[in-house]
Amino acid sequence: MKSLFFSLCCFIYMTPAAIAAELTGRDIAQRSDQADSAADSFRHAIMVIERGNQKLVRKMRMWEKKYGDDDRTLFRFDEPSDVRDTQYLSWNYNAVDQEDDLWLYLPTENLVRRISGGGKKGAFMRSDFANEDIEKRAVDDDVHTLLGSEHCHDGRACYLLESVPIPAKARFSNYAKRKIWIDKQHWLAHKVEYYDKRGRLLKTMIQGDIQEIDGVWTATKLIMQTHGKASRTLMQYQDIEYNQGLDDSLFQQSALKR
Repeated sequence: MKSLFFSLCCFIYMTPAAIAAELTGRDIAQRSDQADSAADSFRHAIMVIERGNQKLVRKMRMWEKKYGDDDRTLFRFDEPSDVRDTQYLSWNYNAVDQEDDLWLYLPTENLVRRISGGGKKGAFMRSDFANEDIEKRAVDDDVHTLLGSEHCHDGRACYLLESVPIPAKARFSNYAKRKIWIDKQHWLAHKVEYYDKRGRLLKTMIQGDIQEIDGVWTATKLIMQTHGKASRTLMQYQDIEYNQGLDDSLFQQSALKR
């Protein structure tokens, strides 16, 4: 499954009734994953973190490029000044026995740090997203069970999946399972519920403002709500471009200090 930050879908239309009887949970997860047809993408993003009466606004740019079944993603923060030029670089591997690589560049220290293991449970730039949420999940990182069909929050017909991480992936995850509502028309995840190791609902993510951009169905707005405390993060995407022929040098660890 793709990273939450690049939840893109395009599709070849088939009537849901014709395929519903044959699809398994894994089939649906794979269709959602494969629906992203772009070779690369760029976007601006505004991240608004709301915690009680406090509001924190961050602006960033985001690049992604596919390398066969793998992909690489770069996040570069522009505002406010105290986080300017902070960067995250993620190399995401489709092989379930290979841990994804994630690096953080801190300009104030001119230092690149690798985030691994339990560090991926930590918050992404103080938001309601965890570091693990910005990484792409391979389809077989989880066991997917089709629970049925429901209407999504916006009224669209959706498949409801329960996705449980395999043991090798569960060790360093905040989540025991996720429930995912996937649009039957565009194969886009509209809603995700995250459950902790005690089976409690930890967070809910909603995607909206869906647009077709360069032939790719794109969610341009994300909201991640943390339950049990007054905290949520809004992610709004702008200036989205696909298939720009991004240079490989952009996604090298050595380029973070430039």
